[in-house]
Amino acid sequence: MVEVVKKMMMSDPKWQALLRLFSDKQVAIRVLRKQKEVLTHPDSLQMFEEGYDPATQDGMVKFTNIYERMDRTAMEECGLGDYIKDLKLFKILKVIVPLYINDPEIMAELEYMVKIGNLFVTQDIGSVPPDVNLVSMETKQEIPLSQFHSRKSRPLVIIASSLS
Repeated sequence: MVEVVKKMMMSDPKWQALLRLFSDKQVAIRVLRKQKEVLTHPDSLQMFEEGYDPATQDGMVKFTNIYERMDRTAMEECGLGDYIKDLKLFKILKVIVPLYINDPEIMAELEYMVKIGNLFVTQDIGSVPPDVNLVSMETKQEIPLSQFHSRKSRPLVIIASSLS
């Protein structure tokens, strides 16, 4: 998959310029740190909270749009806005991750991703997770996850995926 993304980017001159830019590891780290600052800023978290509703049909589109705005802000604040001004869809991670997937220093910069608001929450092993409501896509009825967990002595595993 990573190689497919790299090949796709190499066929477009705009993406080639970004790949050259981010091939400088220090630039990649600087942008990732700025991205973290932008994404974890209270104003950004509020935008996600108010603008993203996973129960709506266009929820993922809204999430993507907000996230892209945050990425563009990070690039502009690093003085690199010219690299992305002509790209219709831009995601920092789409460029950096394929380049540095096996680089522990770069991957360590992304560890904060699991801590942004309620969107990327993880739990410590052995901790009791908060009960959350699942929303039926058909009836829009909210059902507590705990209702599905009948064997409390066993761990509950949720496997989620997306076709998009």
